[in-house]
Amino acid sequence: ILGAPWLDLGAVLTPQCLQADIYRADFEAERAAREQLHGQREALQEELNQLRLRLGGDGARARLEEMRNRHSEPPPAPVPGRGFGGLLPPAEEGPDLCCPKCQYKAPDMDTLQIHVMDCIK
Repeated sequence: ILGAPWLDLGAVLTPQCLQADIYRADFEAERAAREQLHGQREALQEELNQLRLRLGGDGARARLEEMRNRHSEPPPAPVPGRGFGGLLPPAEEGPDLCCPKCQYKAPDMDTLQIHVMDCIK
């Protein structure tokens, strides 16, 4: 077979060499893409860390504490009315803002959301 004139070894190796070149080019392209994605991931992680530092600072905590304290005091007791026999007209009430776990009645939605997050912990 090796001495056969109809068998050209260069023609036999050419498709294999082309296939190897294609595999190598594909591997190098995948490596470059992985390196690029890794760089983007590192940049996004650094940006996330910076944003967490900004949000985790005293300013955000102070605003959250202020919002909690603003709504944590119970409303003052109503003064009994005079006239018409001491009867007051029924006040229009908004939606019932109650904690589903402990039935705490909140004055507004912000207070209720904060309370529920603390209550379910």
